Amino acid sequence: MTTHLLTTWLLDGVLIDLTRTQLDVYGGRWDFTGATTPEGEPLMQSGEDKPLPLPEVYAVYGPLIPAARPVTHAERLAAITVCPAETETDTKVAPSPSTFAALLGRLRRRATA
Repeated sequence: MTTHLLTTWLLDGVLIDLTRTQLDVYGGRWDFTGATTPEGEPLMQSGEDKPLPLPEVYAVYGPLIPAARPVTHAERLAAITVCPAETETDTKVAPSPSTFAALLGRLRRRATA
C-alpha cells in the first residue's frame, strides 16, 4: 500500500473525483483514504469498514455518484445580493398599460376556461 496524491480516477470510462465523498446505490458514503494498492488503485473506505480498492467498490456496490457539495457562505451571499438590473447590459422597456391590460385579460380568460 502506497500513498499518492490522486484527485481523479478513470474507471470504466467514468472520471471519479476522489476529493469528494462518493455515494453507492445503497446510500453508503465512500471516501478516498489517500492510499493506493500496489497496482495503483485508490483505496476507498466507508465508515469504520476496511478500505477496499475502488474497482471492487464499484463492482460490489454499484456505480458511484459524488455527494452533493454544501453551499458555501459566499455562494449564499452572492445569490441574495446580486441585483438582476446590474447584471443585464441592455435596458428593458416596460410594457405599455394597454399591453399589460391585454395580458391580464388573456390570463383571466384562461383561468375561467
